[in-house]
Amino acid sequence: MINLKTDNFEIDNIDTILFDKDGTFIDLHYFWGKMTEMRVLEIIKRFNLKEDLFSALCLKLGYDTLNGKMLKDGITAMYSRPVIIEIFCKDLNNLGVSITEFQIEEIFDEVSKTFYENMSEYTKPIENAINFIKLVKSKGIKTGIVTSDAAESTLLTLKHFHWERLFDVVIGRESTKETKESGIPVKLALEKLQSNPKFTVMIGDAPMDYLAAKNGGVARTILAATGQIDEETLLQTSQYTVSSLDEISIC
Repeated sequence: MINLKTDNFEIDNIDTILFDKDGTFIDLHYFWGKMTEMRVLEIIKRFNLKEDLFSALCLKLGYDTLNGKMLKDGITAMYSRPVIIEIFCKDLNNLGVSITEFQIEEIFDEVSKTFYENMSEYTKPIENAINFIKLVKSKGIKTGIVTSDAAESTLLTLKHFHWERLFDVVIGRESTKETKESGIPVKLALEKLQSNPKFTVMIGDAPMDYLAAKNGGVARTILAATGQIDEETLLQTSQYTVSSLDEISIC
């Protein structure tokens, strides 16, 4: 077991760490910014919408094209994929676009396939997070990923960067019918790892990760301000908050 320590807190007796992906060890703004642009462009093309709707539709999905940043209060930051699709569908319907949630999901899936075929162009690691994960793994700690992204896409990311050995299990949106924040994906990860939630910590970058862990029986979640949300805001959710994972010492 290991202890995780910063200047502000210490978490003892850990043998398992579950990680969120985007915003935690993958640069969320670059990744989801590109993904959002591709999704919106495909919808504009398929439904013959005006091109000047591009920025507004990206904003509906929580991406500010002007600043190249994902919004901390945007739907991508706050909700899991099924809820994002539901909200975005209503927004499009309100704009007079005759589109269904099924059609949006289909478009999202097609775009994801193209996106991951060109992964090196769109995916940037958060290097200090990767270094932390490598160090954790070298200590013999069990590790897993719990993400709202597809497990298949996540595995492609791991393969691309040669990170397969850094994680023992990957739980994505197709791993269970339940949403990430329900806690079921966390429970599934713990089951596969044969881990006790008492000796487990979740590491993420958003309140959703805290909720996913809490509902999955994991009482301690470290939130890193490496995604869309600043450290001060994250502190309102978890007392275990850092600006980046390189603040954490392992002992």
